[in-house]
Amino acid sequence: MRLHHFDIVIHAAGRLTMTRRVQSILTAIVLIGIPGLAVAQLPTPDLSRLNPPSARVGQTLNLSLYGSNLEELSELRFTHPGITAERVTQDGDEFLPQLRPVGSSFTVTVAGDVPPGIYEARAVSYLGISTARAFFVAPADWNEVAEEGDHSTIEKAMPVEVNSVVNGDVASRGIDWYRFTAKAKQRVLLEIHAERIDSRLDGLLIVYDSAGREVVRNRDTYGRDPFLEVSSPQEAEYFLAVSDILYRGGAEHFYRLSISDRPHIDFIDPPAGLPGSTGSYTIYGRNLPGSAMSDTALNGKQLESVQVEITLPETPSTPAGYHAGQPRQGLLRGFDYQYEGSNAVRIGFATAPVVPEEANQDVQLVSVPSEVAGRFDELNDEDVYRFPAEKGKTYCIEAIADRMASDVDVLLIVNKVVTAEDGSETQTQVAENDDMVSFFRVDGKDSINPDTNDPAIVLQSDHDGDYQVTVVNQFGSGGPADQYRLAIREPVPDFDLLATFERPLPTGRTGYSATPTLRQGATAGLRILAPRQDGFEGDIVVTVEDLPPGVTATPLTLSGKTDRGILVLTADADAKSWAGEIRVVAKAKTESGELVRDARFAALVWGHIFADSIRVRSRLTERIPLGVVQYEEAAVSLQPAESKEWTVEVGQKLELPVKVTDNGTRVGALTVEPFGLFGLHHGAPTVNIAQDAGEGTLSINFTKNGNFDVAPGRYQFVLHGTGVAKYRKNAVAVTRAQADVDRLKLVITDLKAAAATEERVKNAEAALKTAEGTLKSATGTATEKNTSFAVWSDQIVVNVMPASK
Repeated sequence: MRLHHFDIVIHAAGRLTMTRRVQSILTAIVLIGIPGLAVAQLPTPDLSRLNPPSARVGQTLNLSLYGSNLEELSELRFTHPGITAERVTQDGDEFLPQLRPVGSSFTVTVAGDVPPGIYEARAVSYLGISTARAFFVAPADWNEVAEEGDHSTIEKAMPVEVNSVVNGDVASRGIDWYRFTAKAKQRVLLEIHAERIDSRLDGLLIVYDSAGREVVRNRDTYGRDPFLEVSSPQEAEYFLAVSDILYRGGAEHFYRLSISDRPHIDFIDPPAGLPGSTGSYTIYGRNLPGSAMSDTALNGKQLESVQVEITLPETPSTPAGYHAGQPRQGLLRGFDYQYEGSNAVRIGFATAPVVPEEANQDVQLVSVPSEVAGRFDELNDEDVYRFPAEKGKTYCIEAIADRMASDVDVLLIVNKVVTAEDGSETQTQVAENDDMVSFFRVDGKDSINPDTNDPAIVLQSDHDGDYQVTVVNQFGSGGPADQYRLAIREPVPDFDLLATFERPLPTGRTGYSATPTLRQGATAGLRILAPRQDGFEGDIVVTVEDLPPGVTATPLTLSGKTDRGILVLTADADAKSWAGEIRVVAKAKTESGELVRDARFAALVWGHIFADSIRVRSRLTERIPLGVVQYEEAAVSLQPAESKEWTVEVGQKLELPVKVTDNGTRVGALTVEPFGLFGLHHGAPTVNIAQDAGEGTLSINFTKNGNFDVAPGRYQFVLHGTGVAKYRKNAVAVTRAQADVDRLKLVITDLKAAAATEERVKNAEAALKTAEGTLKSATGTATEKNTSFAVWSDQIVVNVMPASK
């Protein structure tokens, strides 16, 4: 069963106001060991839903926002400049003359030249810039239909024409029923967009015939979104049931149901090509113009195929647009290809010449470098390849499957082949890999999943002869869409770059989606991940560009094998409010030149609790957001007592003096630990700094053990503090509202004394009632609470030396 926290629906209004003392940063963890405190978390703006979540090209509509901490909304921004939004307001009057927002509504216009696709929206509020939500832009000629009426049973099924899209949401424990008529031999494709547009729905589609017999069902074709085909030799009526697999529901379980005979690509062969190359590709799918029926079937449905010539871009890169899959899938370098208005399928950039798998061979000989376009054709299929090696050379063997959303889990096994004088062979296993290095924190403090099931092996040959690579699908499945890419090459130094941020739960286990937000004098730690390719061990220097005035970031250097760290953003004590996007850039030098990579940002789509972590979903966002709030200040600043590089030997303890500066609102101890210390898996050492204390000493044991894989080298990490402070949210809103109430009371007294008309007095009294309601609401919001906070120090550099003999 999936459990969720509840988001508060806010219809926010007004302009930015000032709140007095607050705490340091938006990520919040409850400080353990302070009894009797009812502790909330430092608020950050979280956009949970756009209603409606879509529009057609050229359309103007009214759109409402829902979420938490969206007080005083000022803007709604989209990632395409052709999608614009204006706040819906109502005019003021004689007694309350300022414009007043109407709920959380915006008038949104999609320009006629905006390409159809999925974009992102973020709201700007008093507390900065919100999390992102998907916004679907449909072609101008699509038939968009809103669900209507009671269609909760098959008898009440809502009629829908083929080539329509229904926008709806399922009720808790509910089923939405639809009926449609398919023409004879028409391939009708039924597809749900839900998870892919940030809905909570884990969709299930079931089709029944006119006699009530089940025809077909599907779930989890595209992530958690279902897709299926219905066709009949003669015209037939069908009934379609849409539900969540666990019959959850509500406004956040929305969906777009497509019933169409439009072109659809199932997969492309080969799935990759060299950058800048022009080649022949075979598209397999349904309703493909110019196609012929193929011998390939998928899920019992025969696929059409068509050959096309495609030219790939010269420069290999990750498409910058919206990607609904897991972060490492979104990072795969490639080119998003569409055929005659179909769905988009990513063709990857190969790192070596592409050769097709020869399915009729037990062992296929390949040269180095090469990239095999293979597939698991049948159940429990294993493919075997052999390549010649030279003694002393290094070879990198990498499989790509999970990252291109192929539903397989590849295992690589490498054997050395020794041939005797008589021609007999002896094979010895020398390497095996299931998955690449994991970035998941075993202490449970990070929920964003940046891992992949794809394997990779770096092999140094110790003989002149052959090696044999066996490719295994651990799922045991097989079929035409179970594709993989197998690259065998000499090392190509490279890396990817990913930035993440989230707000943990009060328990310290897994968390909520959040935007990096800085109060005055505060810090925020971006988690940086740099998956290295082919054993690359050069320095990767990570910096931040396009920062607003008053915000700085110390460069982060990832040395040797280090592939993760914390990049700290710091706001000056007088930093001004700002909401926008920043760039995180990494550079590394190789023998062939300098590598420059722009980071993609990965975020949690929904907050959750640990019991539901298996259902967690994270994805890339199109931009890296940052908010600055000038009306709140940090409760605490945290730094090492001395600004220098530290030195310690393997096997020794580092005694690190810590300095804490409070603004007077902290309650209880501040717990400080090292954060982003490479090789330290869990059980980080801590020091508690009492409420009235300003310093302490953190002892870090640099002894190699099962918990700390320490080795000589340069380590760069930060200190991370968690605590509780007194906090008032938007307190100036109370002052402003109180001023309106006091003014209107005087106005009413003056009107009565001047014998004003009864109508004017009534209008003034109505305005007073409105102002009193605003005051009551603002007073409730600004009630002082004990609120958890997190704070990061600036970068700390420790040079770890070999143990003395």
